[in-house]
Amino acid sequence: MLYTEAKQYLLRKLKEAGLKSNPYTTMKSLEKSQESHLGAVLFEKEAYARNGSKKRFRDEKGAKHKRRKVFDRDLTFTVVIGDYTDEAVEAMLERFISGLDSGIYVGGNFVPIEVDGADWVSKDDSILKAQVSVQAAITFRGGVYRDTDYGPLRHVEVVEIEKKNGKETTDGQ
Repeated sequence: MLYTEAKQYLLRKLKEAGLKSNPYTTMKSLEKSQESHLGAVLFEKEAYARNGSKKRFRDEKGAKHKRRKVFDRDLTFTVVIGDYTDEAVEAMLERFISGLDSGIYVGGNFVPIEVDGADWVSKDDSILKAQVSVQAAITFRGGVYRDTDYGPLRHVEVVEIEKKNGKETTDGQ
């Protein structure tokens, strides 16, 4: 779900930034493009790292659960913006970057969004027909989660709590 929702989010934000044509989603279709005013959202890489953090939460019915983040999952996309002039590309890039939220919710989990940087490319150094283009790397820092329930408590009886100097004792001390 993270890949699909992240990609759709970037495509929507690119259109909101002022892209008039449909954005490209594959390098092959982008290379064949004859447009000068263009945009693209291309998948770059995905990385996993083990994580063991836990969070406690209650569902809509009030039942307690534990959510374990088994892995960190980072997805990086390259957003390409091309146009006739430096000013037009920079203006659209600024609208795109300023329109990004701090994160999105995917499956009930908040996924932060980070802009890792941008590379400017002129017509002579590019396969694109655009006079100027910029490639911005956008990373979604999500995770892989496992939910577990708490076991039911049975036959628990609290008889007495001892206090010594106003503090609860541990193991009778």
